[in-house]
Amino acid sequence: MSGMGKTIEAGLAVAELLARGAVEKVLILTPAGLRDQWASELAGRFGLDAAIVDSRAVRNRVATLPVGVNPWSTAPIAIASIDYVKRPEILRAVLACGWDAVVIDEAHGVAGDSERHAAAAALAGRAAYVLLLTATPHSGDRRQFESLSDIGSHGDCLLVFRRTRQAMHLGAGRKVHQLRVRPSAAEMRMHALLAAFTHVVRRERGDQSREVWLALSVLHKRALSSAHSLEQSVARRLSALGSTPAGQLHQLALPLGDVEGETDRADAPPQWADAIALGDASRERELLGGLAAAARAATAHETKVSALVRILDRAAEPAVVFTEYRDTLVHLEEALARPVALLHGGLTREERTAALDAFTSGRRTVLLATDAAGEGLNLHHSCRTVINLELPWNPMRLEQRIGRVDRIGQRRTVHAFHLIARDTGEMRILDRLRARIRRAQAEAGSPDPLGDGERAIARLVVDNVEPPGSDERADSREEMPIGAGPPVVGLERQAAAETVRLTASRTMATDRDADAGAMVETDGPWVAIAHNRSTRANVGSRLVLLLRAALHDACGRISESTVVAIAVSLKRLPVRRRDRSWIADVLRSAGPDVATLADTASEAWREEALRLNRAFAATRLERERAIAAAIAGDPPYALQPGLFDRRADNARFAALALRSEAEKETAERIGAVERTTAISAQSPKLLLVLVP
Repeated sequence: MSGMGKTIEAGLAVAELLARGAVEKVLILTPAGLRDQWASELAGRFGLDAAIVDSRAVRNRVATLPVGVNPWSTAPIAIASIDYVKRPEILRAVLACGWDAVVIDEAHGVAGDSERHAAAAALAGRAAYVLLLTATPHSGDRRQFESLSDIGSHGDCLLVFRRTRQAMHLGAGRKVHQLRVRPSAAEMRMHALLAAFTHVVRRERGDQSREVWLALSVLHKRALSSAHSLEQSVARRLSALGSTPAGQLHQLALPLGDVEGETDRADAPPQWADAIALGDASRERELLGGLAAAARAATAHETKVSALVRILDRAAEPAVVFTEYRDTLVHLEEALARPVALLHGGLTREERTAALDAFTSGRRTVLLATDAAGEGLNLHHSCRTVINLELPWNPMRLEQRIGRVDRIGQRRTVHAFHLIARDTGEMRILDRLRARIRRAQAEAGSPDPLGDGERAIARLVVDNVEPPGSDERADSREEMPIGAGPPVVGLERQAAAETVRLTASRTMATDRDADAGAMVETDGPWVAIAHNRSTRANVGSRLVLLLRAALHDACGRISESTVVAIAVSLKRLPVRRRDRSWIADVLRSAGPDVATLADTASEAWREEALRLNRAFAATRLERERAIAAAIAGDPPYALQPGLFDRRADNARFAALALRSEAEKETAERIGAVERTTAISAQSPKLLLVLVP
């Protein structure tokens, strides 16, 4: 579920790997809007200095580095947008760095067949450690889940760590409100004319084409989002029909924006698909002209907008309003006639930060957001109300949206409002989503927008009937059985024990007490006198010794450690107890017995720790060898020689050089990992003496 501390869990894993010396270079891939949040969390909670790498940062680094130095290689911990990294010219440089660990946040966004997936798979496939973070990994689409699970795999086993709100007994509760809005006569006419246009297209283009269904479903999505959005799409098509002679080819617009890799076009107005163009342009203009006029008339008084205004007025507190399209968002800003903050995929990093600050500071009490900008937001300290202007067709987006305010730390009951248009296909969507969310809950995720699940919902909207073979029994057959997936690791008992240990340790030292740690390592044991009455009574005539038993690898690094307590009985207490020389005498005489007792007390721990550390190193070694084999097995670089220049030859030589460097780095890592398999136990070291 959302808001369950995935960033902190990943930070713990990264900090542990760095402390063990298991990794040196870490790459964190996130949606663009979450980069600053990641940097802040790693610095504030773990003391890790991570660099946000975008095109501006790369330009600055290149300007100060020697020629030929890869700017990505200068950041031990790099945070980058997946949409920036996926660009071919950027991906080559990132791949050349040899990352030890790759963390992919909101990993459901890289599932399926896409440039995001290809980039994530390429980077994860060369990393020793891969962490996929998502609150919604699986919605029942087996192919999507397998695509996600296969990222970075070399035949090794995927482990799933899952935390649920129920298991943690967290949260102040949630109330979901379904507000069925009756469309106006103008809106019903708009839906009727859209249905008529749909019928004509299907009759001419056929009813089996996937492209036709996708394009028609987008139009119906737009109509359910807002009459204004549909009118905008139809108006753009009419403009194109009026300016482009029949049969004349037109040049596609190139995606030249987003040179920084910061924006997301997922919420931008979609292009009109050629798949639903009619052969008779005059007939198409006639149908679309009537539809555009109906949409404009409906825009004058949209019933969902009126319902939204009533909710905001009655709640009289901050609220987040979600919708799917950016132009609906802009339309709402004008229609609400109140100060609002806008958050969508077209904003730069600075604009996004300013919008969030305006909302969380209270200067704006309404935040209008799209899904493209809504991932990873922490709004629970300033808000508890989420309003969905329309139902998302992806069932888990509902959970993602509500999760912006229903997070760890939310102290008030969360309220979620779903605005549902009565007497439209949206009513049927509600029933289907409700059933799927009940089944999926903790492990469900977002399916591919082109997958069968969304196509079935498209049939519900377009025809307002359940498509053949898509009843609930058929749906359940499509889902991945909960017990059939990768193993789910339950660490509740270990987590409880670690909580007790951390609580006890924090009572003895301040957070990140580096000076205290250095004194223990260099100046020998601390000596403490039991001043508390109950402590003195418990200690009696004894010295209490705390010793650290540790395992070291071949490089001298501590792989694992534990603390052992030994009590040494005193025949009599010295008269002058503040004279510490008697303590040294006691320790010298009891030294052999103390060492034997400490070895015996830590024997079971030592055997288990040796087993786990050797298994850990062996698993790492197996993966490194698989990575080396994959690099060696890459197909040879394809070359198309040029007639007048050597650019193709130069590109080939550069690719071969990168491959050779990758093979060299992998061989070095294998050698380093082989050395870490030589783990040995050291004699326990005395840390503290408690004097009665």
